[in-house]
Amino acid sequence: MIYYGEETVKALGWLGKNQTPREVIQAYAEVKLAAICAQQETASLYPQDYFLQLKEAADEIIEGQWDNQFPLPLAQGGAGTSFHMNICEVLANLANSRYPGEFQAHPLDHLARYQSTNDTFPTAVILMTYRFLERIEKQVVRMQEQLVERESRYGDWLMCGRTELQDALPITLGQVFGAWAGPVERDRWRLHKLKERLRTIPLGGTALGTGFSAPIAYVFAVEKHLRRITGLPLCRSQNLCDQVAHADSLAECARGMGLCADNLYKMSSDLLLYTSSLSQEISHLEVQYGSSIMPDKANPVILEYIRGLTMECSATSDLVALYCRAGQLQLNANMPFIAEQMIRLTCRLEKALDCAAGRLMEVLQPNREKMEAHLAVSPALLNTLKEPLGYSTLKALIPLIQEAAPKNRQELVLWLANNTELSKAFLDAWSDPMHLTNIDTGKRR
Repeated sequence: MIYYGEETVKALGWLGKNQTPREVIQAYAEVKLAAICAQQETASLYPQDYFLQLKEAADEIIEGQWDNQFPLPLAQGGAGTSFHMNICEVLANLANSRYPGEFQAHPLDHLARYQSTNDTFPTAVILMTYRFLERIEKQVVRMQEQLVERESRYGDWLMCGRTELQDALPITLGQVFGAWAGPVERDRWRLHKLKERLRTIPLGGTALGTGFSAPIAYVFAVEKHLRRITGLPLCRSQNLCDQVAHADSLAECARGMGLCADNLYKMSSDLLLYTSSLSQEISHLEVQYGSSIMPDKANPVILEYIRGLTMECSATSDLVALYCRAGQLQLNANMPFIAEQMIRLTCRLEKALDCAAGRLMEVLQPNREKMEAHLAVSPALLNTLKEPLGYSTLKALIPLIQEAAPKNRQELVLWLANNTELSKAFLDAWSDPMHLTNIDTGKRR
């Protein structure tokens, strides 16, 4: 049975058939249910028994029972009017088909009364995006917990710290994980703040934000009902003309999610170096065969997967911002495209975060012996002896130490005790991780 009507058929004729995403259907149905409840409360627009049928139809759409009645692609012109017509037709026809009385609701005269696509569709996109932020925030918290746990676990694992891809000074692996946790912690804060700004909605502004045709009692009632239906801390904008015309709050959300992706990209890029044959200080355990021709090759497939996803997220966040800035005069007609890209951005970012906080952490295996061996002959460790030995003396000793090739700090300490004036007691204190990294290891968080 088909419950959409003539206007949806017209749209199908030029848009082609697809499936409107579930997230948009749910959010828009919640907006329409709030409008129906406000219409009934303030104007008794429907016979009471019909109103109950209409409310039931809206609840069923919210639950996903009628997704097959929304066959339009989300990318469309008209600022979302095609989809607005679609949902109005389905709501009216579902209720009309069940109602035994004479009253029959009209998709536009009744279901769109006191409303415009221009205030209802952006409100639905805000609902959808708010929920996306909540989901991403939970995954970011999980990512932060994983990194902080490893910051503590590897608090005394010394390794080379590097700047400009060159050995510099000692650092602990715990400090490396802690440094990655920093931007993730900022992502968490940023996403929380974005939710606060996003919760302002244009509902009640109708076509231009002037509220034309919408009684003030309805405007207050529809806001109240939408908060009740969604359980979200929504509030009506105090500048509805602004809220209808501009979409910068959505651009800000996309940018925040894009920054989260960029931080994952940076961490993954660092790990690609640590797990490479050039370093081997961390192993990326084999997930699948790495080559069809080289049996002894394990590819860092999870890191590459995360980087690929996050690059797409970054590009998509930029695209959302482009759509947001392309609004003109009293409306941004790109709202359907913004919604489509926000879905895409969220899907990719969720996959990247889920993989980074889950499977990736399972396949990373730090190699303490390799880190110690690199550090023992590295300028990163030897540079810290400049003060007690002097610049020139240390410069002359470095090739001799590298020739001796100590395998760890203990062997280096013995070599230095036997070949310099430094005492064994001094060198033992010098080689302690707390001294070399100037931090009370594991106590920062």
